[in-house]
Amino acid sequence: MAAQEIAALIPPSETLILVDQDQWGSAVVGDRVCIPFLERDGQYWGPPVDDTNAIQELERLRDLGANFIVFGWAAFWWLEHYPKFSYYLNSNFDCVLKNPRLVVFNLQSPSQP
Repeated sequence: MAAQEIAALIPPSETLILVDQDQWGSAVVGDRVCIPFLERDGQYWGPPVDDTNAIQELERLRDLGANFIVFGWAAFWWLEHYPKFSYYLNSNFDCVLKNPRLVVFNLQSPSQP
């Protein structure tokens, strides 16, 4: 079901950041470009050391063309464990989907007050 929701929400060939604790991998995103978070050389590298690291990595990947960040349910804990990162996402970007399977932010459009 998560794969269908991603396909309906994110256009083909878009680049997205996938936060999934390395559970799903790129199979769930279809023909979208998938970057694991955190990543080194395209491989999952584990969770960030702190909020600052998470924000820096998010911005680095945005600079490389990532337009969405997708949290799979296995990584929802990140949004509580990294409160400044969560605040940064919610303050700067639109949350375009939130359900029991996924939380998705559009990194292209700033959040509107």
